[in-house]
Order: sequence, then C-alpha cells, then structure tokens
Amino acid sequence: MDKNSSCWNWKGAKDYDGYGFIKHKDGTQLRAHRVSYEIHFGTFNKNLFVCHHCDNPSCVNPEHLFLGTNSDNQLDMYKKGLGPDLSGENNPASKLTLEEVNKIRADTRTHIKIATDYGISLGQISNIKRRKQWKKI
Repeated sequence: MDKNSSCWNWKGAKDYDGYGFIKHKDGTQLRAHRVSYEIHFGTFNKNLFVCHHCDNPSCVNPEHLFLGTNSDNQLDMYKKGLGPDLSGENNPASKLTLEEVNKIRADTRTHIKIATDYGISLGQISNIKRRKQWKKI
C-alpha cells in the first residue's frame, strides 16, 4: 500500500458495517470495494475476500485492497489488534469465571482437590497457578 495515498471513501449507499454497495438491476447488491478491485485488477475468484490494508470498510482505493482467504482476512485483523478479545471469560469455551480463577490462585489445597471441585484438569489448575493461563489477571 502506498502510505501517501489516502482512502477513497465510497459516497453512495453503505451497509450496516460501513461497506459501500451498488444495487444491481436484479436486486442483488455488489460490494463497492470488490467492484473497484475488479475494475482495476480484473476478474478474480469470487470465493476470495477483497481485504483492506487501511481497515476502512468504505474505502475503494485499489492501492489499499488485496485478495485473501477468510483465514488471511482473520489473521490480518488479529495482527492489527482489531479482533475481538477472546481471553478469559470472553472466550466461549471458558469453563471458569474471573472470580473462580482468583479463588483457584489463592487456594492452598492440593491441585487434585481443586481440579476435582472445579471440574477441570490438573494441568489447567497448574497452568492457572503458574499464570500460563489467564495471564491478563
């Protein structure tokens, strides 16, 4: 991306996420940044994402656009710190609350007894106490 080039913000209709769109005669909606990419670089595999280096959903500047898979797009988002925080209680797979983690860390009983009481593995208790899990607290 040319750092000196500014975003070309779409001036037409936008969806709820801020992406510009163009309504086709048949009623289908085309995303403006995808149309811009195709105009400037030619046709591409429609299963690919047109991603933004600038992270501005309304931008249609072809210098700011690149093709990628869903995984590429997600990785780009997380590298830039734009992904949701899925640590601790925010993680849908979490079996513990912040309060329970603090209690586990303060608990002086054997790891086996603590693990049994909380219904988690001995390894998880060890990792929590050594701050290898739930690092942010």
